[in-house]
Amino acid sequence: MTHLRTAALAGFVALIFSLPLQATTVTLSPDEIKAFTQLDATGDPMTFKTSESALGAGFTTAWLFDVSGPQSANVGLAGLGYDWSGHDSFAILIANHNENTWDFSVSVSDGTNTNTSAVQSLPNDDELQLFVVDLTGLNHADIQSVYITVAGDLPIAGHDRTAEYRVQIVPVPAAAWMFGSALGLLAWVRRRSV
Repeated sequence: MTHLRTAALAGFVALIFSLPLQATTVTLSPDEIKAFTQLDATGDPMTFKTSESALGAGFTTAWLFDVSGPQSANVGLAGLGYDWSGHDSFAILIANHNENTWDFSVSVSDGTNTNTSAVQSLPNDDELQLFVVDLTGLNHADIQSVYITVAGDLPIAGHDRTAEYRVQIVPVPAAAWMFGSALGLLAWVRRRSV
């Protein structure tokens, strides 16, 4: 009976290994998110980190009281030189915890071309929203920058010129957990059969 269970589990693991490799989504590490800085902006705001978590960090971008009209800030990492060959998209999570709605998008650049996600207007519900950037057309072997853009027509609701938001990694896909669980189960069955 033990040999039968071991053989069945080994067959399951072999099936996972035999599945064709597909292009995947890549994300940043929590430490990379914690290192985000303001890359450029309109209206001369200041961006600073306000909190850290195991999955990312919170940030504030504040414009001066006399700044009005459409404004934006790019906050992220530059000068990377990452090789994302084999990946077809980049994903990250953003939540707005400001009292007003702000617009967000995510961009990835290879130094020559830049791909940007759809713009999402995030309400002040602190709910994480998924942002995905298609990497098609970029030089995957030399990704130079990853950044989020926070934007608004200032002042918002009569006075607001400060965006408060958090950025987090995207959790490991379920398939990876299934694969890891299968390997752990195989090891457990082998220990029990010895």
